[in-house]
Amino acid sequence: MGLNLNSVYQRPYFIQDRRNQVRKKQDEERSTSNAQREEQTNQNARSRGLQYVEHNNYAAYQPVHTEHPVQYPNEVATALAQRNPNINIAQILKDFKNTAIAIGTPDDLKEEVSGYLALIEKQVTKEAPNSKLIKSNLKNAASILDNYISKTLDKDSKVVENWVDALFLQQIDFKYNENDVNPDFLVKFPEETQNRTVQAEEVQKEQINPFIPQDKELKKLFIKAKKMSYANKPKEAIEAFQTALERANEVDDKETQSKIFLEVGKIYDDHDYLAQALKSYNQSVQRTKDCNVKTRAHYSMAEIYNDVNQIEPAIDHYFSTASYAGEAENLSAQSKSMTKIGNIYSDMYEQTAFDYYEIADTIADETDNAKVKGYVSSSIGDAYDKFGDSPEALKAYSKAVKNYLDADSPEKAAQNYLNAAEIMLEYKNENKAKSLLEKAQKLARQTNNLNLMTEISNNLVSIS
Repeated sequence: MGLNLNSVYQRPYFIQDRRNQVRKKQDEERSTSNAQREEQTNQNARSRGLQYVEHNNYAAYQPVHTEHPVQYPNEVATALAQRNPNINIAQILKDFKNTAIAIGTPDDLKEEVSGYLALIEKQVTKEAPNSKLIKSNLKNAASILDNYISKTLDKDSKVVENWVDALFLQQIDFKYNENDVNPDFLVKFPEETQNRTVQAEEVQKEQINPFIPQDKELKKLFIKAKKMSYANKPKEAIEAFQTALERANEVDDKETQSKIFLEVGKIYDDHDYLAQALKSYNQSVQRTKDCNVKTRAHYSMAEIYNDVNQIEPAIDHYFSTASYAGEAENLSAQSKSMTKIGNIYSDMYEQTAFDYYEIADTIADETDNAKVKGYVSSSIGDAYDKFGDSPEALKAYSKAVKNYLDADSPEKAAQNYLNAAEIMLEYKNENKAKSLLEKAQKLARQTNNLNLMTEISNNLVSIS
């Protein structure tokens, strides 16, 4: 389990306003000339090399299983056209190195990748860099990382190569200048990924009792490791959990073994070491009979696969989450898992999404968890918005606001007011939009989310 976590970086995600293309599918269907292309897009929804998807107000280029040559959907061209296309090779190299570290690339592969990057760094310092040679070496290095990702997730992945290809569509300055930074292409951490392990804990917190091993020595080691984890010392925490695991093996305490692997998985997950996190979560599931632990582990694995757009394993693990949550009488986890499945189908513009939303909504109504109810309603609102059903979207957003206010979540309530206001702006109902934005602004001021407050203020200014 040992791994040096001294440097933790993020994967290449590109943030974009989700509402710039939520009507994309409907617009294409209006054009007869685009009908055949749209049909092909639907057929390949799960098998395209580069898929543009959205989750919870962030958008990302993410990998899916591919059986065909890479195709670039219109959304990619649209997204790139709206950006400042100028980017310096220094920024690309920095993000490439960070990506290699973020996926936990083994040392032997790192050395091979570094060889290609060294050739690039030699070129970019020349007066007239050879762009073809630079691109070729970047593609070779990207291929190495993708092969590692494919083996790790047991799915063919082209995420790094496709990211590099998308950058090649820009106006790249091959003369190295690390001070030339284009903010449109900064590496971002999507909100959902950042909060993934927090959500995993939330799906079963109603059933959690403090876990203490029975063996005195094991108890001492386990608590020490937990303290290291709470203190945000990942390297020390993993080493401490390794020592605790050795003791758990000695006394044949499988439940504590499972808890240790779950905790280690969370540490790797928090720092975006996906391969190690998945392995640890799987080890946790294999060693426990506790349905609550299985619920958390399966949900965490589902979130990882969902974040990298591996659709089939994500859905499988969400179903497993719902199943074990049912055995544990955890309705909140069941509801949230069904909502996540609905979100996946919604992102692919499949009406099946609403079947899962209906199940999630019914289960959520049986709980007193207002936050989960708000999440379900907000997700349903986003789905109706994508499918062009504005009246139903507004109803769902209204329900989400009420639930989030009951849950004392002003930030989430403000976001749903904002979503509703944007629909009103599309229908030129500026008075109603202004009223909703003012409510959103009032709630946003109770939070520390400066981006949300700025977005709301900009909308109000545009109306004025």
